[in-house]
Amino acid sequence: MSSEAERVVIEELDEMQVDPQELSQFVEASRIPLPGEPGASIIIPPSGSRAGAGRRRTRTSTMTSTTSTSAQSESETDDENPQQKEMWIKKFVAGEISYSEYQVRMQQGGDVVLEDEEMIPTATRRSSRKSIGFEKDYSSARRDALKGNLQGPVHVKVEGKTSMRRQKRFLPSALQGLMGQANLCYARGDTETAKKLCLEIIRQVPLAYEPFITLAQIYETEDPEKYLQFSLIAAHLNPGDVEQWVRIAELSEEKGNIDQALTCYSRAIKADPKNFDYRMKRVQLLEKKGEEKQAFKCYYAMLPYIPKERGEFLVDTAKRLAKKFHEDNNITAAMDAMERAYAKVPELFSVEHINLFLELLIGTGAFRRALDVLMSHTDVEVHEVVNDHGTQPTSRTIYTVVIPPDMFLDFRTKLVVVLIHLKCEHLFDMILEDVLKHINVEEAGDCYLDIAESLMKEEQYHFALRMLRPLINSKNYSMAAVWLRYADCLRAMGDFNEAIEAYKKVVSLAQHMDARLTLSALLKQQGNYDEALQALEQDPETEVLDAELLYERCLMLKEVGRYDEFLECGSMLLTRHCIPLKSRLEMGAAISVVRHNEMVKAIQDIKDSLHDPGDDSSPDFSRSENEPSVEAEWELMLSLLEVADYMKNYIYFQKLVTHLHTSKRFWAYRAELQNLALLACLYNRDPSFAYNLIRERINKEKRFNNPRMWNLFNLVILITGDIRYNRYLMRLLARIQNSDINIRTIQANYHLNAGTYKYALNDYSKIYQKTGNPMIAMLVGVTFTQIACQKFTGKKQLIAAQAIAFMEKYRKGRPEELKHEVHYNIGRMYHQLGLHTLAVEHYKIALEATNELILQHPEHLDLRAEIAFNLACIYRNNQNYELARKYIYDYIEI
Repeated sequence: MSSEAERVVIEELDEMQVDPQELSQFVEASRIPLPGEPGASIIIPPSGSRAGAGRRRTRTSTMTSTTSTSAQSESETDDENPQQKEMWIKKFVAGEISYSEYQVRMQQGGDVVLEDEEMIPTATRRSSRKSIGFEKDYSSARRDALKGNLQGPVHVKVEGKTSMRRQKRFLPSALQGLMGQANLCYARGDTETAKKLCLEIIRQVPLAYEPFITLAQIYETEDPEKYLQFSLIAAHLNPGDVEQWVRIAELSEEKGNIDQALTCYSRAIKADPKNFDYRMKRVQLLEKKGEEKQAFKCYYAMLPYIPKERGEFLVDTAKRLAKKFHEDNNITAAMDAMERAYAKVPELFSVEHINLFLELLIGTGAFRRALDVLMSHTDVEVHEVVNDHGTQPTSRTIYTVVIPPDMFLDFRTKLVVVLIHLKCEHLFDMILEDVLKHINVEEAGDCYLDIAESLMKEEQYHFALRMLRPLINSKNYSMAAVWLRYADCLRAMGDFNEAIEAYKKVVSLAQHMDARLTLSALLKQQGNYDEALQALEQDPETEVLDAELLYERCLMLKEVGRYDEFLECGSMLLTRHCIPLKSRLEMGAAISVVRHNEMVKAIQDIKDSLHDPGDDSSPDFSRSENEPSVEAEWELMLSLLEVADYMKNYIYFQKLVTHLHTSKRFWAYRAELQNLALLACLYNRDPSFAYNLIRERINKEKRFNNPRMWNLFNLVILITGDIRYNRYLMRLLARIQNSDINIRTIQANYHLNAGTYKYALNDYSKIYQKTGNPMIAMLVGVTFTQIACQKFTGKKQLIAAQAIAFMEKYRKGRPEELKHEVHYNIGRMYHQLGLHTLAVEHYKIALEATNELILQHPEHLDLRAEIAFNLACIYRNNQNYELARKYIYDYIEI
């Protein structure tokens, strides 16, 4: 036992001396497992006798189970189950599967060309040994140790400090001797014996890489394809062998297998990440393959590993990366690329490189760093004062700056920009005078504009105007962009009159949307609404319309009361994302079809059936990020409907609401649009759409006991005059187990209007028995009255008596405040029955009845005109014309 324990080699390592990539290989253990314990390997001494060989064969299963675990830790890149890997390797060696099948099984998903650490970040952070990724790996390793997985390196605490011991991996002694014998046979030319010995080792330890290396050497001249296959297996089983990966990559490149070569170089780089040659070779292969995006990422990952001797290549690569990042608006990564190159070889930076580096530093807000770079590469002298605030951190304040007269143009501009952003306000007069003195505005006006924009960002508008005035007076730079910044400065300083003139100049030079909006706002602020609207005006026939301008114009048109133009502009804005509807069939499909894609298909089918080529006359709109939100457009739509209702333009009301049903933008408001469409049909007296909408709403909500819903249904019937509802009500009553009072009342009203009085009387009687409602009693009395007045009705006196009896129940059930209504209805009954004396008596009682409620709402409750007219009819029929004339003159106004 002791001799076997001595075969375990222990190394003590200091944690701070181990590479972070290797540190994750170590796990903590309380002690090293001894042979014979769980997790320890059984080592069988070599024996040359037959008996020894026999003993080796009898203990092969034990050895295989232990050594395979040892080989498992050697494969750092493969995550498959070791038992599965052993099985597929054995099948491949035995010839049961081809190498392509083996490769598919072992490398499902394929190798990636780039590792995660080589991806381009949006915000670059320097790596450290205490990074989050390392802590995560360390924690996982520690959890594995706690679970009993004590293979590989172990942590051992020695005298208060943590040291690490790595257990070396090797073949058991018996198989080491066998491996040596195989190599010896190969050296002597006995390749067949060497093959058999290697295959025997693979049979016992399939995850050992040594026999595959020997097999690859054997087949190198005999079968190059098998040489490559065995080399790949050996490399995967021993991923730390960089030279093996490189040899395979070179061979794959010679055979034209670029993908495999890239994979091998990636494996080699993972094992040796600081090797610049391997990274460069991989980039060249990617460019040869045409993978520009992948090559770009590899160039970025290569920057830290380019040696200082290749400084020019480093600077050129960083410059190319920075320009590409700058085009993609990734300023942080662009600056990081240049920073890496500058930190290594600042002496190789040319004027062009420094200028680009300074631009990136300013773009990322590193103004102090930009000033230091300028001081290093120019003769600028910056005198600073150190401020020591005791407990506060020490700060530096720039006291004065000496700018050389022969300073490079771009450097002079960037120095001024940096000092502006460092808030050196006491130097502004001096540095601006220096710019005006040394930079010709006609030749380098863009420098003036850069300085002016920096001053505007710091809200130094007075100084910005000093740089903008030479530009607007120049010949080469009096452009719309310069005038816009000049106008913005004037507006910020409160000089609105000059700002208006400047914005007009901008609009005359270019149809700038922001300038037009600001100009309109300033004109509106001064009360000049006509010019403000003119500034927002767009021609739909010649211009590509801007939605934001049109929206602001709509709001202003409503504010000034120009409602016709408001309705026109609002409809143009809202229907830009709607399907144009021309026929009533298309309008019906837009309102009734629930799903948007089905609705679009239905409308298109209708257009095809009508041979409608489509409407190409709608104006074009530009795509802008400043378009009105859906909520803003919804509020605008409600304002348009209010104005349309005010102007009694109900055709516009219905057309707009129907078109908005086809817009996917307003799909969240479909329930509200359905309600508005119903109101539009009621206002526009459209019976077909109104009835369909209210019926769909009832079927959808299934609130059959909701009186407000049935009142709306009844309103649709009364206004539109649609009479298709009776069969619908009959089907509805058949589906409902407990017949609803509201539905039966509407059905009874239908029978009463249709003249089928017996059916109406049957329904009204059942309703009155359940509710005792006095209004239902009146309707029963009205039905009896209609029956009594029919020509062929028998027992008219009895029926009339029943009508009078129910009208009396109606009178007793109504409150005293409604006395005028009760006697008016009773008078109408007697009037219809021909009992004029009783009718006149009740009419006169109703005529004299009044109360505060009637006086407050005479337009709805005052019945004197109707009563006077009925009395005049009675007196005129009895030839009492004077009395009839008196009631007409006293109570009726025309």
